[in-house]
Amino acid sequence: MYLLKRITSLSLLTSGLLAASINVSAADISHSLRNKAPEPHETANYFELGLGVAAGVAPSLTKKDDDWQGAYVVINGSYTWNGFFIEKFGESRDPILLGYNAFTSTDWSIDVVIGPKYAGLPSDNRFDGLDERNSSTMFGIRTTGYIGDYTVQFSAKHDISGNDTGFEASALVGRNWQYRNWNFHGMVGIQYHNASFNQYYFGISEAEAERTQFDYYQPQDSMFATVEAGVTYPINENWVFRATTWARTVADEVTDSPLFINKRSNAVGLSTSISYVF
Repeated sequence: MYLLKRITSLSLLTSGLLAASINVSAADISHSLRNKAPEPHETANYFELGLGVAAGVAPSLTKKDDDWQGAYVVINGSYTWNGFFIEKFGESRDPILLGYNAFTSTDWSIDVVIGPKYAGLPSDNRFDGLDERNSSTMFGIRTTGYIGDYTVQFSAKHDISGNDTGFEASALVGRNWQYRNWNFHGMVGIQYHNASFNQYYFGISEAEAERTQFDYYQPQDSMFATVEAGVTYPINENWVFRATTWARTVADEVTDSPLFINKRSNAVGLSTSISYVF
C-alpha cells in the first residue's frame, strides 16, 4: 500500500478528514490536483507502481518521540465502467474506494461511495487487554465542483460495518499551477468526526479500564484542519516524480486519550516518490 506501516497509526489519528464523457467526472481531489488541471474531465483508467520515502513528526501511540520515517511502495490506479468506478490513490484519505457517479453537470459531480477506512491499534504489548479496533466500512456521498481555477470537494460518510457506527464529514478546496512540465498544487481543508467514531478508536470503556492500566476515557466530537502543497513532474512518458509536504492539526479529544504516549497537537510530513505509469 502507498503509506508505510509506520504511518498507519498516524493515518488513524489524523483522520480521527466517472460517468458521461462530456460532463464532470470527479476523482479524489488530491489525485486530481496532482495530475490534471481543475476542469471537467474523466477519471483515467490506469495503473501505477513505484517507490518513495517519507518522514515527519506526529503524536504517537507507541513511543515518546514524535518522529517517523521510512520507505513505502506506491500502488495507485483507477478504473471506470458505465458510471461505476474503483479508486486506489495513496495520496487519498480513503485507501480504496468503490462508487457510482450519480449526477454530473457542467461544473458539479455527485458520487455515491463505499470503502474500508481506518485501522486497529498497532501490535504492541501495551494494548493487551483492550477490545479490538477494527477498520470501518464508510458509506456516503462525495460532491466535487469546479469554480474558476479551484476544485472543491465535500463528503459525508457513515460507518455501516457496525464497528464504530461513526460519522465523518470533510470540506476541501485546492488548485494547481502549471509551469512548463511542473505541476504545482495546494490544498486546504477541514474534517469532522463525531463522538461515536472517537470513542471507538480512542476511548477507554469502563470494562477496559478495569482490566488494563488505562483510565476510563470517552471523547466527544472533534475537528482537524489540514494544508498540503506539492509538485508533480513527468520525467518521460511513463515515469513520474512527486514531492508533497503537509501539516495537520490534531484535536485534544484525540491526543487526550490514554492510548497516546506522545501527545503532540499537530502532525507534519514530507514525502517524495518516483513511479511508473502503465
